[in-house]
Amino acid sequence: MKKNFKKLLVVVTAVAMLISLSACGGGDKDSGTETKGKDSVTFNIDWPAAIDPGVGSKSADTIAMINLYDSLTYPNTDGSVEPLLAEKWDVNDSSTEYTFHLNKDAKFHSGNPVKASDVKFSMDRLITMGEGYAYLFTDLLKSTEAVDDQTVKFTLNSPSGTFPNMLIRLYVLEEDLVMKNLDTSKDTYGDKGDYGKKWLQTNDAGSGPYKVKEMRTEDSLTMEKSEDYWQGWDQYAGAPTTAVMMGNLDGTTVRTMITRDELDLTDDTQTNESLKAMTKADGVELVRTQTGNNFNIALNTKSAPTDDIHVRKAMAYALDYDQVCESIYPGSTKATGPILAGIAGSLDTNPYAYDLDKAKAELKQSKYYDDLISGKKKITLTYCSEGGDNQEKLALLMQSGLDKIGVTCEIAGKPFATMMTDAATVETTPNAAFVVFAGPYLDGGVFLKSRYHSSSCGSWEQMEWLQSDKIDKEITDAMAIADEKERTAAYEKISEELIDLCPTIWVGDIASSFAYRSDNIVNLPVAEKFASGKPFVYAGGYSYYLREFEVKK
Repeated sequence: MKKNFKKLLVVVTAVAMLISLSACGGGDKDSGTETKGKDSVTFNIDWPAAIDPGVGSKSADTIAMINLYDSLTYPNTDGSVEPLLAEKWDVNDSSTEYTFHLNKDAKFHSGNPVKASDVKFSMDRLITMGEGYAYLFTDLLKSTEAVDDQTVKFTLNSPSGTFPNMLIRLYVLEEDLVMKNLDTSKDTYGDKGDYGKKWLQTNDAGSGPYKVKEMRTEDSLTMEKSEDYWQGWDQYAGAPTTAVMMGNLDGTTVRTMITRDELDLTDDTQTNESLKAMTKADGVELVRTQTGNNFNIALNTKSAPTDDIHVRKAMAYALDYDQVCESIYPGSTKATGPILAGIAGSLDTNPYAYDLDKAKAELKQSKYYDDLISGKKKITLTYCSEGGDNQEKLALLMQSGLDKIGVTCEIAGKPFATMMTDAATVETTPNAAFVVFAGPYLDGGVFLKSRYHSSSCGSWEQMEWLQSDKIDKEITDAMAIADEKERTAAYEKISEELIDLCPTIWVGDIASSFAYRSDNIVNLPVAEKFASGKPFVYAGGYSYYLREFEVKK
């Protein structure tokens, strides 16, 4: 089942994980929406948004963070990374010590220089809080040391050949500014109070190309260009001066706003019918491309009846994958397993295909067979109500497949925020839940760790509650392997084991369709790259790096 992934051409635009767009109208100041002005860009995205680098990880969060903050390294569209805050780095022979040398020109929005102590503070804060992207570093990192103002040293618990890639998710905060804005009425983090969490909900302490102008936590974030950005703007004179990131827009509102030139770029949850209608308007174009997301249906392995492997396999055989890829998400391809096709460790094929006879045969082997056929037990399935009509269509398709084998499936659409709350415990997690996942950086181990390592249980990223000590160890060991070929082989082995366990229905590697106003966004990087026909890769969120946008002046 191994795949020569290097021969594949994978186009990855960045949309993370569970897509959520709340169903509220907008269009005036009171709804969190301002009329789009010249030299600006307005787009809608999943909501809520957590702009604190110690908290955020989903799509809206990362889009905000990559623009407000800088990281030590920056991901290129060929899958490699280049220096950003760091000028260069050194690594020891065992790949357990990485020393980064900071760019002396780097400055925060306050005008203060970025120092190694700020990098250490940001990493220590992230790990102490244990939220957001902390899971990437918690088990791996032994210590962070500020050697001097321009030098920071990371010591790892085990070898890693991909540590510089991970550091695209360490967004560096200005320590002094955060410490001046602690909420000391709380002692959640001892003498650090709330570690600045309350203040950072609506403010930034970054060095990125943009800074917070206004954060309305209920529905929108407005960012403005940092004119004194330390890297300058010479090559990016066309970048927007202001960017408005909006949530809480239903499909009708999105369609109305873009046709009225009040919205420049839509999310990718709009229906095909709506997108076709939008593109009839002058200046509106459609882009359809692979998204870099694999669409999963997470199956709760600790809750009846999906704690039975035969029930899980019956569900996997009861889904019509062709209909998903051809009708619901046109242009998508059937997933080959836990790792996105084309990423190191992905497989050639997935043995689960639409086959009702096999589904019935698996069901008959279940200890819950009689209860399921009689209706005493039912399967609960939750989809994201803010994910557009497509998610509801997919939920109905799954329900229909199960009905054909005699199983009742109760479906419910819930806001993403509610799904995250439900994911906190085994008892509140449904039998099946939709998860749209894109790796935080481009390596197969990320797909495995984020989705199946026990450290991610209790979050939306793992509603399977797999909790396998064996799988945990194998993932940890594989990601520690420095040799790329050996590491890839280990990923493939784990992927095959997961397919046998069937904790997930791997639905498809999803294609994305969205509309944008080409009469205002005269250069949209993802559209330009897709039109070129050449392969490219975007790490999650980075297709919204506003510095590279060019808008009409």
